[in-house]
Amino acid sequence: MKIRVLVSALLILLVLGLAGGIVALLIALRSKPGQVDRPRAIQTVLAPSLAVRRDYRVQIVGYGSAQPRVRLGIAPQVAGQVMTKAANFLSGEHVRRGQVLFEIDKTDYVLARNSAQRQIELLGVKQKRLETEKANLAASEKIEQRRLKLAGEQLDKARQLLARGAAGQNDVDTAEEAMLLRKTQLQSILNQIALIEPQRRQLVAEVAVAKVQLDQAETSIARTKVLSPVTGRVLSCSVEVGERVAVGQVCGELYGTEIMDVPVSVPAGDLAWLGPGGEPASAPASHGGGIPVTVQWHQPDNGKTITWPGKVNRIEAGLAAQTRTATIVVEVTNAPPGAGEAILERNMFCKVTIAGRRVPRAFLLPRQAILPDGSVYVVNAGRLHQKPVRPARLTGEEAMLLSGGGIEAGDRVIVGYVPKPVPGMKVEAVDSLSASGGAGTRPASAPKD
Repeated sequence: MKIRVLVSALLILLVLGLAGGIVALLIALRSKPGQVDRPRAIQTVLAPSLAVRRDYRVQIVGYGSAQPRVRLGIAPQVAGQVMTKAANFLSGEHVRRGQVLFEIDKTDYVLARNSAQRQIELLGVKQKRLETEKANLAASEKIEQRRLKLAGEQLDKARQLLARGAAGQNDVDTAEEAMLLRKTQLQSILNQIALIEPQRRQLVAEVAVAKVQLDQAETSIARTKVLSPVTGRVLSCSVEVGERVAVGQVCGELYGTEIMDVPVSVPAGDLAWLGPGGEPASAPASHGGGIPVTVQWHQPDNGKTITWPGKVNRIEAGLAAQTRTATIVVEVTNAPPGAGEAILERNMFCKVTIAGRRVPRAFLLPRQAILPDGSVYVVNAGRLHQKPVRPARLTGEEAMLLSGGGIEAGDRVIVGYVPKPVPGMKVEAVDSLSASGGAGTRPASAPKD
């Protein structure tokens, strides 16, 4: 039994020793693995070749809500009871310029007009009678002049006869009394003739007053029809048929749609790009007249874009206190209602594109291409370099550089994101990411065996 155990132990030790020898031999005979060099990665960057824009027109973009230039209350100029009212004189309805909104009872004003007409006719009769009286007095004056002349001749004869003793003193006194009577009659006629002119002037003045009353009555009759002063829409209406209205009582409110204003806030620096620049302008930039504008509104239900042409009407004085921006007021002329064209309405929030000055040469870059220190990354001979630039205009999405601004045509300016950029590093510039299969890196060479 003891021999068996001893033999088993020896066999186990022999197997273990043989296995250890084999492992040691394998370790000694193993070959070393070949070393493989890891390729260095080259960053692919979006850097299209920069092209110059010739005769480029600056576009100033802003946003604003359309507002009516004309907004007014409707108030009658005469008092009375409302007899009729237009069916579309209701809030939200469209009205036309000159349309009758409502009509006031005109009975009292017609009576006043008729009374003034009769008064004018009566004064006309008095004027004709006065002219006739003037002609009669003129004829009476001629007769009395002749009578006075005859009385004077009779007095001279009586005095001659008295001197020759052929007549008495009573005859002279009688002739002298007759002459004095003729003078009195003549003076009375002359006095009446002198009063004709004041009476004529009085009648003329009374006729003028009566005509004023007639005009007032006719004006009041015309004002019984309250007309719409603008083509537009009704904001409110507070009058009904049968209601009595007073002079100056506000019965509704309208706003005109013929001309709409869109106030747009833009950076104060953009004002320098308004007006002439390579071309004549029809008005100074301070007034903004004649500068073309495109106004766009996106319909919220279907996303359709409606466009209206417009022009810069004016630039409001000063800058906004909080944002330090300038306000440009754009004018849009709407087509008449029913013309089949869309109408720019109140409070439509619009995108406004103002055609600014023209520049002979310009380079446009995405805003993110400009680094915080005012430089850009460019690719030159396959390596990344940093280059200072001087943007002439910066917007939220775009940077514009002019000639002498630091870059030239053909420069490959990096406009995409560059992770961990190091000046001098090797990069591969592509015109579009789709052409290179997307942003990323590629190996510099194939791995070695």
